[in-house]
Amino acid sequence: MQRFVEEKMANVAPVPCDFMLGDTVTVINGYGLEIQGKTILGFVREIDEFRPGAIIFLDWDCYWFSVAPEKLKLESRIRRSK
Repeated sequence: MQRFVEEKMANVAPVPCDFMLGDTVTVINGYGLEIQGKTILGFVREIDEFRPGAIIFLDWDCYWFSVAPEKLKLESRIRRSK
């Protein structure tokens, strides 16, 4: 997983996005079920032409499969000092 993070993930979204690295979110899966308590690990470095909206990586069993922001609901955000 470490190699994947280093090679494929960015700390900021490649397009404007309401989510940030470290946010805790609820994911709405393909069946419409809500999966709570997932953390945003990172963002795609390059937009995939076959899945252009899927830009966010999460800490779940398929961490390599990015999801679209529309599939997420913000649960909490860690305040970051400047």
